Amino acid sequence: MKLLHTGDVHLDSPFTLSDPKTAAERKKDLRRSFSDMIAYAGVNKIPLLLISGDLFESEYVTSDTLRTVIGRFETIPFCRIVISPGNHDPYTPDSVWANRRFPDNVHIFTSDKPQKISLDDLGADVYGYAFTSKYMETNPFAGIRPDDPGRINILCAHGDTSSPISKYCPVTKKDISDSGFDYIALGHIHIGTDGIKKLGDTYYAYCGALEGRDFSECGYKGAIEADIVKRGGIADVKGRVIRFSQRRYEWLKLNVTGACHTDEIVRAVSEAAKENGCGSDTHLRVTLTGEVSPGLEPDERAIADSVPEKYSFELRNETVPLFDRDLLEKDPTVRGAFFRLLLPMLRDGTPEERVRASLALRYGLNALDGSDVADY
Repeated sequence: MKLLHTGDVHLDSPFTLSDPKTAAERKKDLRRSFSDMIAYAGVNKIPLLLISGDLFESEYVTSDTLRTVIGRFETIPFCRIVISPGNHDPYTPDSVWANRRFPDNVHIFTSDKPQKISLDDLGADVYGYAFTSKYMETNPFAGIRPDDPGRINILCAHGDTSSPISKYCPVTKKDISDSGFDYIALGHIHIGTDGIKKLGDTYYAYCGALEGRDFSECGYKGAIEADIVKRGGIADVKGRVIRFSQRRYEWLKLNVTGACHTDEIVRAVSEAAKENGCGSDTHLRVTLTGEVSPGLEPDERAIADSVPEKYSFELRNETVPLFDRDLLEKDPTVRGAFFRLLLPMLRDGTPEERVRASLALRYGLNALDGSDVADY
């Protein structure tokens, strides 16, 4: 059987770190990604769509978004859509799950205990559960095994494999390997697994976010299309990620040690952006590191213009001035005292503190040398 596995869509996410215009565009991007995925399921006659939590941001979801989602679900009546509500859209008496009518092809798990839906025409059983509040401190499927090992057994689950003490349904490797499921469709962690993994006889994967929302979710995003074949009680699962994201975030970190002019940095950024295929769909952040000429203050506009096709651009300058540190540390004059005062922050500070200290050092030493600080 074939299925599509998605989750962590976060429709109506507020994008609070963006300006209002960009936030509105990003909300539309999320809807388009979701609509494109549903259209893909329709064109390819996908019989099963798993949504492993956080389809919505319940706190912000609008009636218009709900109408859009329900309308899209209605366009693929042949596809069974199985939803396990997550910590951002838990099933509660006042939730959209309990108060809106969804099409007959949609099944929503409503309990924090495992439930099952049987798809007899596919020879499959799909298990799942719902977050019924923001937190779930134990794993509902730990120690639970499928009723009929001869069928294709799938678990649609929102859970956290990153920590055994997570408040968001902690899932251990042993929970997965001992489960008896053929495929576990996981949601919650927005960086998808690198392909479908296997523990024991169980295949599993995080689908990742459908659309990246910030620079912690870089790269193109999408959903997993999986094929499950089961013979003699043994399943084989193969899958691939289908891109649905409208845009992507990319964060390039470039060491520009030795640079004396902005032109050198412009060339480095332009080449790196080209190598990474950055285009009009790319939110690009560039972080500059390394030791550069003391008088160099990179021109952000010139650097941004070197990547003409980007969607947005952000520069972080974490370079430090290239001084002779040994001489400065031993310098008995006020120059040495100034350097030694800043040295702990330059050496052990946070990235933000090191940037501030390096700027202070650059400006201060140039001022002591009689240079025009405004030039820098």
